[in-house]
Amino acid sequence: MDDVHQLGEMLRHYADSEAHKKQLFDVQSARWAHKLGELFQLIEQWLEPVKRAGLLEVSREACVASSPSAAAQTSAFNTEKLNVLITGKTVEFVPDVMGAGGLISVAVTGLTATRHGSISLVLPADKNDWLWKKTNGLKDPDTYAFDANFLASQLQSLIPRERA
Repeated sequence: MDDVHQLGEMLRHYADSEAHKKQLFDVQSARWAHKLGELFQLIEQWLEPVKRAGLLEVSREACVASSPSAAAQTSAFNTEKLNVLITGKTVEFVPDVMGAGGLISVAVTGLTATRHGSISLVLPADKNDWLWKKTNGLKDPDTYAFDANFLASQLQSLIPRERA
């Protein structure tokens, strides 16, 4: 096989590989967007009775998911964030750029002070149930199943307690 023929074979293989990677990325990106929409809709349904009573506000806002490796200016992840306004404080559910293998995570801000670590919701690529992860320093994160009751208990921590 001469070098030009070998070059052509290598380029064809490379193009096939890149096309496959793009197809996989497109499939994972579609799942990423769909699962985020489902999550936000679920949270809105859970909080609807309290929202209807005028006790908190829930809204969505357009945003571009970014990360240290994908700046907002170049990110392909156009999405929304979900805001919950409760007792004058805002809890934001902000999507991260889709991770390796389609991992989806959502940063949750407004619930804990910096000294308590960070909170995120995580959806592993091969799962359908969101997990609440609280990370604090180098120790293993605390992980909980995320459902309506768990969210409500976390939001309750924002309600000021009356001192007797």
